[in-house]
Amino acid sequence: MVSTTLTVGAGRPRDPRIDEAVVAAVVELLCEVGYQRLSIAAVAARAGTTKPAVYRRWPTKAQLVHEAVFPAEGRPLVPETDDLAADLRSMLTDGIALFSRPEVRAAAPGLLADLAQDPGAHPRLLARFTSPMFDQLQGRLERAAAAHQVRPDVDARLLVDVIGGSTFMAVLTRDRAELEGPWVDQTLALLLAGVQA
Repeated sequence: MVSTTLTVGAGRPRDPRIDEAVVAAVVELLCEVGYQRLSIAAVAARAGTTKPAVYRRWPTKAQLVHEAVFPAEGRPLVPETDDLAADLRSMLTDGIALFSRPEVRAAAPGLLADLAQDPGAHPRLLARFTSPMFDQLQGRLERAAAAHQVRPDVDARLLVDVIGGSTFMAVLTRDRAELEGPWVDQTLALLLAGVQA
């Protein structure tokens, strides 16, 4: 089920089937026509609903696309094992998988351009999942520091920036076969060298 950042007021409860149909329509249309040509009217028509119904849930195209291609639900954002190297490797491979998805690749350039025009929107959208991710990773790092696996001064936000930024750039500039082997190994070695006690 898709959840949005909007608070629903009094009145008829929202139908989650509409949310799901709209998100599915966004993903399909991104892959078919790209971000620039995607319109709320086309999304509503594909989802079998109306433009006002979409706008009630997502006030802007950027918010709609962001929530469709970067869902906050699903597997835990930060792995929880006793093996820090395995957890960081999992975060790297998850990042590669996320940024390699066709809808993400189709959305990213236009979404970044739109968010640059509205600097206040970017932090609000990222807060949907980065705040829980930072909290989870900070807790994971604190446990690793207590076990003398990492330095106690390692910052979770900076580590997420490094993992997210490196995987995003790698997907844009490298062959997928390279990302499935040497790149992950070498990047993991750099991360471990930077955080280990």
